[in-house]
Amino acid sequence: MDDVCFILEGTYPFIGGGVSVWVQNLLESMPDINFSILALSPKIGKPKKYKYVLPPNVKNLLEVFLYTAIIPKQPCPMEHKKDVFWRKFYDFLSGKDESYGSHFAELLPMLIDPKQRVVSSYELLYSEESHKITEKLYEQKKGMCSFFDFFWTWRSMLLILIQTLHMEIPPARLYHATSTGYAGLVGVIAKIKYNRPLVLSEHGIYTNERRIEINQATWIQKDERSRVYIQKSQGMLKDLWMDHFRRLGQATYDLCDDIITLFEGNKKLAVEFGANFDRITIIPNGVRVEQYGTQRGTPKPDPSTFIVGLVGRVVPIKDIKMFIKVCKIVTNWVPNCLFHVIGPFEEDADYVQECLELVEILGLEEKCIFTGPKNLVKDKTYTTLDIMALTSISEGQPLTILEAMCVGVACVTTDVGACSELLYGRTEEDKALGKCGFVVPIGDVDRFAESCIRILKDDTLRENMKRIGIERIDKYYKQERIIQLYKSVYLKYVKS
Repeated sequence: MDDVCFILEGTYPFIGGGVSVWVQNLLESMPDINFSILALSPKIGKPKKYKYVLPPNVKNLLEVFLYTAIIPKQPCPMEHKKDVFWRKFYDFLSGKDESYGSHFAELLPMLIDPKQRVVSSYELLYSEESHKITEKLYEQKKGMCSFFDFFWTWRSMLLILIQTLHMEIPPARLYHATSTGYAGLVGVIAKIKYNRPLVLSEHGIYTNERRIEINQATWIQKDERSRVYIQKSQGMLKDLWMDHFRRLGQATYDLCDDIITLFEGNKKLAVEFGANFDRITIIPNGVRVEQYGTQRGTPKPDPSTFIVGLVGRVVPIKDIKMFIKVCKIVTNWVPNCLFHVIGPFEEDADYVQECLELVEILGLEEKCIFTGPKNLVKDKTYTTLDIMALTSISEGQPLTILEAMCVGVACVTTDVGACSELLYGRTEEDKALGKCGFVVPIGDVDRFAESCIRILKDDTLRENMKRIGIERIDKYYKQERIIQLYKSVYLKYVKS
């Protein structure tokens, strides 16, 4: 049995990003603790390449799939309790008293424990009782869309739930889910199945990020008649998905043993979505300062050209389109400036294409360059930048900003996550160091561009921000301190 099982959704070790780097750093920094990795992916496809080299203390890696349904007809020795099960199941789904955690903890053994099983997965999907509950849920929503649309939306949610019930989960002394949502759900199943503790850590607040994505979701419109119909039904179906993720988040908050978040703002947001304030510990991200060595504070290799960089995935939540629009304004005022998008393309091909088309429309083919992913340390990427940009509409405590500060790069970010704390300081002592960048409202292209122009045109300001960023990292965000905090959490449960 391994000490800690990481449960990750759509990230390490197949996809790069801040969470993946954080996981890799934790694994490498705790060689005396054995880990297993349970990686949740959408569906079975071509074998994926690892983005990271697994350290030797990772003893097991298992990839499981959310959209590959297994619907067996299992024996149900406690089937005489079906009336109780269906009543509790409806209460959980309808949010009757919002006791999501306690309801789920009661329901789960009735579904997965061979000795206590009341209802099989097949019945959960195909039985008359299941269909009656679907009808009741539809009536509860007052018929704001067709039953056909409601049925298939609800069915897709139920299929994923059934799939998680049958996932192979490696036994471990402690489970560590890196988000709520499906990772948190699998963590709760592991906790109940093996009677082992569950730690939840949140970089961004998953429920909030799904809310943003759901609100931004668009519908294909073919004609006027379908346009009117689709717009009428869109709100209810979005609400249905939002309720789904809210239930998953609340159940995870209720049933996990510890909640770890990155900064004060995240803590407040987690409480809004149902977390217990007193059970949340703040542990920020940290930077491996030593890996940047002589890169810190060094002059740029080519001072004749300014470079504004954005390090991140090309996906809507990073708002790469805003970065492109900022490029158009800044390069009009600072002609010797380039904008680099540094990150992977494969996650959302449609969005990538939209971004490339926007670059072409704005005539920025020679100014806005998509470099693809880079090894930020070996390629000395941060040393080439004059400004590190972050245009996201949701973040936790972005590691790329911490890394840029560590090397000595001025930053401009949207007002998301911990960015204000990082650039302006958290405590009074921290604030006294000064600002190492600017924070602007989400989506404010003009303010973002103005901030970039101000930094690029003022050498003294840029050098001061460079110095303050390095000093803030050295004082508050060195990784050694952060690793010890996580290790103390692990050992508290692993030893027990």
